[in-house]
Amino acid sequence: MQTHDDTAIRETLDRYVEGMRTADIALLRSAFHEHANMFGDLGEHLMAAPIETLFDWAAAELEPGATGDDHRVEIEDVEIAGDIGLARVYERDFFGGDAREFFTLVRTSEGWRITCKSWATVA
Repeated sequence: MQTHDDTAIRETLDRYVEGMRTADIALLRSAFHEHANMFGDLGEHLMAAPIETLFDWAAAELEPGATGDDHRVEIEDVEIAGDIGLARVYERDFFGGDAREFFTLVRTSEGWRITCKSWATVA
């Protein structure tokens, strides 16, 4: 059974996905804490950057629907300890590839926000 916090975390992740899918930067931004970071593979290199890098890229390059018709996120698990949370996720068919992702979140006065997005491309 999902708790209120579990549901709220899933809704935050849904804002991330829908913001990417629709190229809605305001919606995308609403999912993240202002001091969030991201880490993951970008080709053969490790990307380590503040989340503003994602917003800047999305604003300049992302078109609605560009992530792909079959782009979806499967939330495997959400774990909550007090005011922090961890979500394990599969992002499927994102620009034709799949990624294994871990999102850490924090409860703020505005609700749950992503503090770190980490990923590894798996296909």
